[in-house]
Amino acid sequence: MKNEQNPEIEVAHTREEMLHILDSMRLEAYQIEDIHVIAKDPSHFEDVKWDHNVKTHEVGNWMDHFKSWFTGESAVTEGIKRFDLTEGQTAYYAHLVEQGVIVLLTEQSIASKTT
Repeated sequence: MKNEQNPEIEVAHTREEMLHILDSMRLEAYQIEDIHVIAKDPSHFEDVKWDHNVKTHEVGNWMDHFKSWFTGESAVTEGIKRFDLTEGQTAYYAHLVEQGVIVLLTEQSIASKTT
C-alpha cells in the first residue's frame, strides 16, 4: 500500500504483499542496499531468498525491551526509532508493526538516486 505522506515507506499486511512491494521497489530503481524491511515477527523473514544487501530488522527484540525500561516507550517504538523518522511517523509505524504489519522503507528517494 502506498504511503501518501512519504513514498519511500510502504506497508504490507502479508508476506506475499511484502515480496511484491520489494520487487516493485527494485523495479522503481531503488538500490537494494537502501531498502529496510521491518517487522515484529521474524517469521516473515524465514525461508525467503533475500538479496544479501536487503536489510531486515526485527523490532521489539530483547535489546528494544531493555531500552524501553529506561524510556517508557514500547519495545517496538524503541526499535523503530533507529530509522530517523519524525516523532509522528515513529508512533504511526510502531502502532502498525505492533498490529503485525511489515514496513518497507528506503534510505534515499528515487529522485536523489537519479540526480
